[in-house]
Amino acid sequence: MSEVLKLAEAVTAELAEYNAELLFYPEFELRDLETMKVAVVPVATEYKTLSRASHEELLKVQIGFMKRGIEDELPELLHTVERIGLGFLNKKLAGAICIGVGYNPIYSPEHLRERRQFTSVMELTFKQIR
Repeated sequence: MSEVLKLAEAVTAELAEYNAELLFYPEFELRDLETMKVAVVPVATEYKTLSRASHEELLKVQIGFMKRGIEDELPELLHTVERIGLGFLNKKLAGAICIGVGYNPIYSPEHLRERRQFTSVMELTFKQIR
């Protein structure tokens, strides 16, 4: 099995309290977003040369957070997403350690304005432990 897929499964398990789902094509209807939907997607595997004889393997997983909402809920939703991300930093899962957490976007103003939907995308970068 692919290492990035194993990692995505482990991340999904870590987010069980949010009913996270491992998805390859995350798409939801607004009517399905009364409660927070959390989608985990395996995104990339990257290899970097360390020397002629060695390399490191970086695995990337994205987590999408979607909830029907209004601007009044934004501070609480942002706090939740940031807290979840920081909880992964330095965490060991599936033979890898989380070395980076990024949010792009931390929230989408367009989705909030046009759809009244909170959308946040977090990218976790893990380094394979050898």
